[in-house]
Amino acid sequence: MTEPSDDSSVPEAPHGTRHPAGSGGAPRRSGARQRRGWFTGGVLAHAPVSLVVLAVTVLVWALQWVPFADVQGRLAFVPAFAAVEPWRAATVALVHAMPSPWHLVFNMMGVVFFGGFVERAIGHWRFAVLYVLGAIGGSLAVWLLADPVSPDWWVMHVGASGAVFALVGLLLVPSRALDRNIGGVLVFVALNAAYGFLSPGISWESHLGGLVTGFVLGCVFVPWAAADRRRRARRQAGG
Repeated sequence: MTEPSDDSSVPEAPHGTRHPAGSGGAPRRSGARQRRGWFTGGVLAHAPVSLVVLAVTVLVWALQWVPFADVQGRLAFVPAFAAVEPWRAATVALVHAMPSPWHLVFNMMGVVFFGGFVERAIGHWRFAVLYVLGAIGGSLAVWLLADPVSPDWWVMHVGASGAVFALVGLLLVPSRALDRNIGGVLVFVALNAAYGFLSPGISWESHLGGLVTGFVLGCVFVPWAAADRRRRARRQAGG
């Protein structure tokens, strides 16, 4: 979750794959035994963009430990710098609070549990657009709601919560094309909203901005992806 960098942690919150079946229903083997890892064969199956997000974000967090590199200072979002360094609105999703790893862990758990499902539902490139614009939407909300004459204008914000909440926002789109547990999604949103308002140091603005961005994009991406699937099915049916 996005938070000022001097706070260390913010809690965040399937689809399996099938073995191809041969005659008799037994798993088909091709020479070496097939192996399925928890990521590649579980919740992140067929979700390469989610895997890249995880790998790059963890790598950047490791680089934050490099002395004198100032990775966090270069990539974090600061409302006062938004006009002159606008890329920070997106790169904020790459940096997380230190030294505790929990801020990173909780945000990446959100990518693991929501990312694979969303990526399979809307496709790889739409997922990438959603994630980046969700981060930007979260930063935009922080900027719009910050008071230029208060110390908040200079606070450094870090974390991928805008992007993660964009994934959740898409899952709130009322559509039969999304086979998800809407009750669980609503509970997640309610708990995080309460935690964000009641706990000091939590950037609830980025949560709100990401959630709204994800919902708006979802209203476009979900039916678009469903239409693409129907077109592919018709082409396959027609030979």
